[in-house]
Amino acid sequence: MPDSSIAIRTTSEADWPRVRELRIENATDNPISYGATLEITQAMSEDDWRLRARRGEADDATCLVAWNTVTGRWVGMMSAQLGDEDGPDPVLTGVYVTPDFRGRKHGVSDALLDAIIGWATGRGARLRLYVYEHAVPARKFYDRHGFIATGRTRPLTFVDGQTLEMARVLPSR
Repeated sequence: MPDSSIAIRTTSEADWPRVRELRIENATDNPISYGATLEITQAMSEDDWRLRARRGEADDATCLVAWNTVTGRWVGMMSAQLGDEDGPDPVLTGVYVTPDFRGRKHGVSDALLDAIIGWATGRGARLRLYVYEHAVPARKFYDRHGFIATGRTRPLTFVDGQTLEMARVLPSR
């Protein structure tokens, strides 16, 4: 049963300091899941962070945050965008849940992904993502939500290894 003290909302430009704080935590905990080293993340400008926070207000992208309504602490984030170099379908990006709120008992990842699927529905036939090949818990999470490996891979630039593309069919409106 999900934690009832967790709420989900889109980000706005005014959230940029909190987006930065959570992404620095993400890059510290697992730079592969963020896609950038801690050094690169810390070097980003205020304008870079404002742009990322504004994604929650965009038509062609979204950025969702999960927060604890009791403490106000941000505990997770997921983003998505319409298309990338591999096609026009929506792409899940920027997935992170703080370690002490991971797992089914809290339901943070499930709630964020459900909201992303809601956003993506009607914007494409499927939702795609890339996941690190050795990220077993993440791959199991995506398997549980109907994602299937497509066979497409991408090399990682700052560590050895690659990411695997997974996709799931989106509901029709």
